[in-house]
Amino acid sequence: MQWEEVRRIYPNQYVKLQILASHTEGNIKFVDEVALIRAIQDPQEATKELLQSKDGVIVSHTANEELKVEIRVFSRPRVARMTRILTDEQKKQMTSIIFKDEGVLTQLQQAQKDRRDGISIYSDSEEEFDQLLNNIQNE
Repeated sequence: MQWEEVRRIYPNQYVKLQILASHTEGNIKFVDEVALIRAIQDPQEATKELLQSKDGVIVSHTANEELKVEIRVFSRPRVARMTRILTDEQKKQMTSIIFKDEGVLTQLQQAQKDRRDGISIYSDSEEEFDQLLNNIQNE
């Protein structure tokens, strides 16, 4: 199915699609043919579906004249290699510097408030979060 046909059949709404054929120009993938998975009425649901989509599945709004996807290449951070090089003393110094940063402290305070309000949890372990906050407060 062509994008124009999807737009005509499902005007002014979100659609979840499987890409069947596409071509790339620079860092843009132009979608040539799709299979409709389903129409989505709720914008929040469309966002959720988009974030959970795997390769070849996209969510778009039919108000878009073209169906294209920007290709981004993410390189993996080299944190694992860096931690092997640092001594324990260096790790402690870095941790101390990080947790003196006002932005980091603000984010942690907001996370603590959100946790108290039942909005979110930290990791899989509430005890781990409590330990992190205690360590920061004791420094």
